[in-house]
Amino acid sequence: MPERLTEGFVKGLRFEGKPSVVRDAKVTGLMVAVNKTGKSYKIQRDLWQGQRGRRKLVKTVRHTLGTTKEMSLEDARSRATAVIEQIKLGIDPNASPMDPAADAGAWTVRRLYEEYIADMRARDCSERSVENMLDRLDRYIIAWADKPIGEIKRSMAREEHRRITRDHGGPSANKTMRDFRAAYNFALKVVDDPDSLPGNPVAAVTFNKERASNRVIMPDDLPDWWARVQALPNPLRRDMHTLGLLSGLRPGTLVSLRREWVNLTDRGISIPRMKSGRSFDLPLSATMIEVVGRTMNAGEVLFPKSEWLFPTRSSKTGEVIATQVWKEKALPSETGHILRHTYRTIAQREGIDHVNARLLLDHTVPGIDGVYIHESALFDKLLAEQDRMTAAIFALLEPEPTRDSGV
Repeated sequence: MPERLTEGFVKGLRFEGKPSVVRDAKVTGLMVAVNKTGKSYKIQRDLWQGQRGRRKLVKTVRHTLGTTKEMSLEDARSRATAVIEQIKLGIDPNASPMDPAADAGAWTVRRLYEEYIADMRARDCSERSVENMLDRLDRYIIAWADKPIGEIKRSMAREEHRRITRDHGGPSANKTMRDFRAAYNFALKVVDDPDSLPGNPVAAVTFNKERASNRVIMPDDLPDWWARVQALPNPLRRDMHTLGLLSGLRPGTLVSLRREWVNLTDRGISIPRMKSGRSFDLPLSATMIEVVGRTMNAGEVLFPKSEWLFPTRSSKTGEVIATQVWKEKALPSETGHILRHTYRTIAQREGIDHVNARLLLDHTVPGIDGVYIHESALFDKLLAEQDRMTAAIFALLEPEPTRDSGV
């Protein structure tokens, strides 16, 4: 059984005649290996590769992080979390490193993506963006993966864009080609001999027209939306969508919330890293505190000791993970990012100060205001604004019935 490891517990482990391991209850996959020569931190996780929905188990990876003398338990947990994220993306941490001397002109498409993703991480881009980009590579243009990038012709890009549009839809085709275009532009920037690579083949692609993504749930439709949310059988998903509307959080951030970030006493959720790369303290209205508290209680019953605020169980591995899907059959196109747009629209209707509205949504404040405004100093003001927002939202969700005038 996993143990709640502490520094004292690890120091007290002894070799007792045969090698043994003790697994950490806090970070799934982290363990302390004890053998005759010493103790070391290791991780063990299954490595899956392939497109989403058709991923195949490649192998079980065991990777050594370092000895218990070289790193603290806290450092081991931090490092383990980073390596586990790599494994989840299909990257084997034990694989031989790529030849750094290989010129960009000789890269394969797979190598192109790996190099570009390394650059994205250096620029603190969202890990979800990385994961989605790799997924589109494996899902839509896997036939290109082992081809040298110089062999991808303009006609190939146009044909693949048409094929993906036909088989998977216009938005998927556009996103896939934008991924390749961005990665190829990176190769053009770093290649030693610019003449060794032709121009970007995606220049020949005519992108599909996409519907604007700034749709909202209209005020008159909110009571019906609310009734359908309350009818969902899963209490965690009910609260997830409720908090999504009351907070305006990006859906990727919402489903990734960790219990350790929640501080109900101080009325906030401290998110260490947003899509912007900044940390963000989400103010919680009184109603949001009730929702989060109820969620934590339900999660403790359904998924004891889970680190996530909205946990679920993987249908493939059986492990407890953060919820991955925010769509609902009962709410077609009415969950996820549309709730963020709806929140912002209600803020405008309510007359919330435009700077405060941006701060509540972790939007950059433009101009000189963005330089001198410090959100932490305004947290009490933002709490009051969040209470006001919640009241306005519930006035739309549960409008008072029209009274008979008695005439």
